[in-house]
Amino acid sequence: MSDLYIDGAVLARVRSDLLGIRDLLEQPAREMREVSGAAMGAPALARRMDEFGDEWAYGIGRLGGFAADAAEALDSVAAAFREADVSLSAALRDAGGR
Repeated sequence: MSDLYIDGAVLARVRSDLLGIRDLLEQPAREMREVSGAAMGAPALARRMDEFGDEWAYGIGRLGGFAADAAEALDSVAAAFREADVSLSAALRDAGGR
């Protein structure tokens, strides 16, 4: 039988990295949304450039959202492990006192 172990420092670092990804992606998403097709000249090209900027901004924004969701899930994992640790400790203490 193996012991259940979670490295809190690694979990915190991964969470921080995920939030960093979200923050890093915010600026490119905003910049892609602001790209104006008007500078392209041809109306069809201008329209497609505007669509391209919106699509990329949407995709980049979704990636940032997924990173934030993953960081939140890691918070839940850490909380569940803390609760399990406290419960196990209390159960062992109670069992030892009998």
